[in-house]
Formats: sequence, C-alpha cells, structure tokens
Amino acid sequence: METKTACGFVLAHMAEGQPSYLLLRSTRHGGWGFPKGHMDPGETELEAAMRETEEEAGITAVKQIAGFEYRDEYDVNTQKRGAYRKQVVYFLALAPKPEHRLSEEHNQAGWYSFEQALALLKFDNLKQALRQAHARLTARQS
Repeated sequence: METKTACGFVLAHMAEGQPSYLLLRSTRHGGWGFPKGHMDPGETELEAAMRETEEEAGITAVKQIAGFEYRDEYDVNTQKRGAYRKQVVYFLALAPKPEHRLSEEHNQAGWYSFEQALALLKFDNLKQALRQAHARLTARQS
C-alpha cells in the first residue's frame, strides 16, 4: 500500500505565560484539527508544514520549537484518493500574534486554551499531539 505524508504544526501563541492553540474546522468533514496537508514533490517535511500553515491559516512568521515531532500512521480509504497509508508529522511552533485567515478548506478557526482545544479535538492522535506539545511548552516556562 502506498504511503502518503502530511505535515503540519501544533501552533501556539503565548500570552501572559499561557499558550493558546490554533484549531481549524474542516468544511468537508466538520472535524477540528491543526494546519496540515500532504507534501509536494521535493519538499521537506518542515517546508510542507510551513506551506500548509500559510495556505490554511495565512500565517508565515512562526518560530519552530526545535526537537519536537509528533508522528502517527494510519490507513485511509477515500473516494478522492483511494486506499493508502497516511503518515502525519506535526512540528511545534509559536506564532508571534494570535491572528489567522480562514481558508476555503475550513469554515471555522480560532485560538483556544489547552482545555478548550482538547475538548474540540475528536481523534485520540490529535489529542495526544496536543498533550505532548502542551507539556513541552509548559516545561519551557518553568
């Protein structure tokens, strides 16, 4: 089975020492998630994450937190792309401002506290990515 890789960011903004996280709600399936998308030929994982964040949220100025990667794999079977193995890579980054632009792929977006974001996320792998990112960010504060 073919493997396709999607890359994105768990993107946070720090205000008064507390992170808020950018979540996007898919127009297609209604689920909440982080900015991410499939890699283009010749792109690195980080380049794909940066491009997708700009395309989906209009954010270009992010500061990656070195050493954080959350990886997951699962099988997908869609009408558009058929059956394949999907590998997802999330990096962690900080946005200087809590601003974003809504893309056509999403019908809602916002910056949410850890607890709010955790409640909005439906899939365990996304919740785990958020938990690990939050632990990394809060450990940096102490």
